[in-house]
Amino acid sequence: MKTRYRLMLAAAVVLVVAVGVGLMGQGTAPVSRGVEQAELVPVPIPSPPEARTVQSPRPEGVVPAGEVTPPATVVALGPGDVAPEPEVANPPPQQNDELVPEQPQTAQWKLEKTKHITSVLGRDVERLEREREMAESRGDLERVQQIEMLIQRHRGRLVSLGEEIQALSKEAAEEATRQ
Repeated sequence: MKTRYRLMLAAAVVLVVAVGVGLMGQGTAPVSRGVEQAELVPVPIPSPPEARTVQSPRPEGVVPAGEVTPPATVVALGPGDVAPEPEVANPPPQQNDELVPEQPQTAQWKLEKTKHITSVLGRDVERLEREREMAESRGDLERVQQIEMLIQRHRGRLVSLGEEIQALSKEAAEEATRQ
């Protein structure tokens, strides 16, 4: 422990000396003998360039001094956004649009939706198979097992969706003949 304190004390002394030397060295610049004997000629210091003032509109978020505004969250409008209408103290009652009754979910509609879900799930299985191959190449056996379980679940769901598609195809064909 004593060596640690001695080391810290030595580091502090070195730091103080370095700072002291640095401050003393800034006070005067080294001067050669020829410069001491020469006359000092005043050198004109160029004036700073004139500051240009550019008239620009006031930024949206800046409020002049003295004005008080309630706290608000300001979100910049993106392309295609419509600016909201200003709030009014007592707005007239708003008329709501009539609710459109839900369209009947026909067998054809259910069939199309199930086919779409099947295609999305099939793409997911393909992605998981590529991911499994990558995990095998890395040697990550735990991840391979996780992906294998997901693939089995998805394939089981695909089988049930295939059966559902067959049943819905029959229903859609019957529905089409009735119409």
